[in-house]
Amino acid sequence: MDERPIIDITNVFGVGGHGWESPELRAVTPEQQAARDVADAIRRLARELETTSASIAELESLRSDIDRLTESLEDGDLLATTAGDTPNVAYQAHRLRERSPFIGRANPVALPLVVEFVDGGIDAIANFGTLYEGPPGCLHGGYIAGIFDEVLGAAQTLSGQAGMTGRLTIHYRSPTPLNTDLHLRARLESVNGRKILCKGTLHAGDRLCAEAEGLFIAVDPKKLLELGDA
Repeated sequence: MDERPIIDITNVFGVGGHGWESPELRAVTPEQQAARDVADAIRRLARELETTSASIAELESLRSDIDRLTESLEDGDLLATTAGDTPNVAYQAHRLRERSPFIGRANPVALPLVVEFVDGGIDAIANFGTLYEGPPGCLHGGYIAGIFDEVLGAAQTLSGQAGMTGRLTIHYRSPTPLNTDLHLRARLESVNGRKILCKGTLHAGDRLCAEAEGLFIAVDPKKLLELGDA
């Protein structure tokens, strides 16, 4: 079964939705593309491991191969980035495009979530296999909360501010099926000073699976970086 692509759009959670059509921000460096290709390969491996009928001997041989590959990378700088060290919004958008644990093209644990900026918010589509199973045949509720945090967080950037999640409320309305196109809708509802309110829904076809409300608190990006260095 073909796997849905990870997000590849211009404004990847950049503040305000302005100025993100430049070729410079759309550009993908050779280093980033190479990292994307490796991440894709790791995701394919994870999917195959889930359903493999390989023998114990074959799995042990595979583990040895993986250990050898891992050891070849262990001398790398864990804090290194191919997007640069500039603490500005453009860099942060680039970082999310490549490294986000939900949509990062170069992150091997990124989810099969495709996000699109539309007027007033976000539309997204996802299709989860059994790697993400909670109740039999259904998506784990923790992933539902996570993807809501991601799409609501994207919608709040349309306020023109960079906010962090202050409160996330999820109402689970019905089981969310696996191997089904799931449609998410997130919209910016209001801005009151530093408080940014967004609401969203998750549907499988015509069935409402979950609703969410996210309250985000605007944060000065420089102060956020200082907190990370503390």
